[in-house]
Amino acid sequence: VSRDWAIAAARAYNDWLYATYVSRGSRFKGMALIPLQEPEAAVEELRRAVEDLGFVGAMLPSFGLPDHLGSKTYWGVYEEANRLGCAVAVHGGAHSGIGLDHMNVYAPVHALGHPIGQAYALAGMTFNGVFERFPDMRVGFLEGGIGWFLMCWERFDRSHATHMEYQLRDNDMLGPQIGELVSDYLQRHIEADRIFIGCEGEEPALAYAVSVVGNKPFFYSSDFPHEVTKDSCLAEINELLENEGLTDEDKEAVLHKNSLRFYRL
Repeated sequence: VSRDWAIAAARAYNDWLYATYVSRGSRFKGMALIPLQEPEAAVEELRRAVEDLGFVGAMLPSFGLPDHLGSKTYWGVYEEANRLGCAVAVHGGAHSGIGLDHMNVYAPVHALGHPIGQAYALAGMTFNGVFERFPDMRVGFLEGGIGWFLMCWERFDRSHATHMEYQLRDNDMLGPQIGELVSDYLQRHIEADRIFIGCEGEEPALAYAVSVVGNKPFFYSSDFPHEVTKDSCLAEINELLENEGLTDEDKEAVLHKNSLRFYRL
């Protein structure tokens, strides 16, 4: 709630991340926290993190803010990310207020909260034209798996066709146009390196997702060392390597090449 606290906490975290890891060697790359509660301060902290601390981008929360991530409220932040040519990554974790508050056990809150948040963020950004409005910013949707993305791929097409927006302000209503398939729109921005999706190694739908949209948006995210171990990460990587539905080129893209493109390493 306190904007000053948010600004101070983000700056302190970024200073800590720089001192503890990023400054130790070029193999460490930082993703900043920025105080989106105060967009002007978020712009300043993003600039400081990238230009002064050498970070490669910033993290955004999928929920917990006054508005969705496609809102004009945050366009100034995206304009700065576009100028810097950096990555922004959407992450779940703030699950209050989305209908899960009274769930009496936490496992389903965790299971549903992350993908619901990613779908919400993708919807706001897609239908408000964020990807075309800020073409040099890359957006990653991380730690929600890939099932939610396949749902959006299907549902957005149908709903856009049957619930078309009245587009009075042509210069303001960027996003999928009337008569355009949203899946075609998303595919275009995937090919332009603007949309990336974090995945895990054991997801049974991964090969199907690659068959639908290609291998360009997906990259493996371990979340190490949070909630996982070295052994569990290796098991996931081995499952991905043994996935007969993926080609060697697909596996190389998911395990290595796409992350280089997203973070511009």
